[in-house]
Amino acid sequence: MVRYGMSSTGQIQERSRLNSLPILLAGILVLAAACSYEAAEQRPESFSLKVNVDLVVLNVSVVDEKGTNVTSLRKEDFAVYEDDVQQEVSDFLPVEAPFSLVLALDTSISTRSSLSLIKKAASNFTDQLRPSDRIAISEINSSVRGVQDFTSDRRKLKQAIDRIETAVGGGSRIYDGVAEAARRVQKAEGGRKAVIVLSDGMENSSGIRFEDLRRLLAQSDVVFYPVTILNKGSQKDLLEDFIKRADKRKAELASYVENAKVSLSVLEEVYQIQTERLQTLTDETGGKIFLVGDLSDLAEEYAKVAHELRNTFSLAYYSKNTDRDGTMRKIRVEVKNPRYRVRSRTSYFVQKD
Repeated sequence: MVRYGMSSTGQIQERSRLNSLPILLAGILVLAAACSYEAAEQRPESFSLKVNVDLVVLNVSVVDEKGTNVTSLRKEDFAVYEDDVQQEVSDFLPVEAPFSLVLALDTSISTRSSLSLIKKAASNFTDQLRPSDRIAISEINSSVRGVQDFTSDRRKLKQAIDRIETAVGGGSRIYDGVAEAARRVQKAEGGRKAVIVLSDGMENSSGIRFEDLRRLLAQSDVVFYPVTILNKGSQKDLLEDFIKRADKRKAELASYVENAKVSLSVLEEVYQIQTERLQTLTDETGGKIFLVGDLSDLAEEYAKVAHELRNTFSLAYYSKNTDRDGTMRKIRVEVKNPRYRVRSRTSYFVQKD
């Protein structure tokens, strides 16, 4: 797991790898430029958490040695440690408690050929959640736009998803989309919050930096689930096809062709960096990444996300460390049964007064 405070060697390696990201911006935006050139419900009171700036909320998944979810635990079955100091669990929500979540769909030009499958899978996903879960829809392309406010009305959600169309050009602001979704869901009433983002993971034009996005999520109680379409081959084909078809005699395309060639050479590394970054965000928030190699499997992966949400406990505590010192604090959650494995947030950030 990637954490704050990496070694100097790690920092040098990370900076070296990040140097290739500007090439990504140029290369992926080639596709957009070339294509443009060519053509309020209420929560049940029994499941509410009191909202307080000092309350640390943890979403926790527990499985046995066979990987089967354990859903019958009680508050006293858990122990929570912050910087190795045991905390007193003040609130506990069972797996039946509803979620407020944002479903963000990547509609950038790279998803054009798969939009119908994406919309169908997203629509089916809303049916797999609990009836009391409240869902908001947003789309991510060269901008981030809310499509539907929080609602439990599945008809409204399906209509909103059906209205979504692929962008005709521009970039893919995945980090901005995650940040907007986190801010949006953090304002929702109640305690359990999640962000699900469907994309090909190909970030290339966000205003927020990755480290700032990590800090933003570390200040919230949002659990992050990216569903990532592995379409590296498709990106490679698009770049190669553009290079072959582009008329190099046209000055307005000459720079795009050159950028496409450079981007093609670093595509493998770029995908690795982006996937590792998404993995980092899921590890630190207690979420899980789902990789989709074949779009026909997309509905199945969404079903796995819904299963995760339906089998998640929530714990909350007031930290014994009352200093507002602007530091990152490590969190560890344990259960009494040593055979069980726990997945939860690993850290959170305390803002400085």
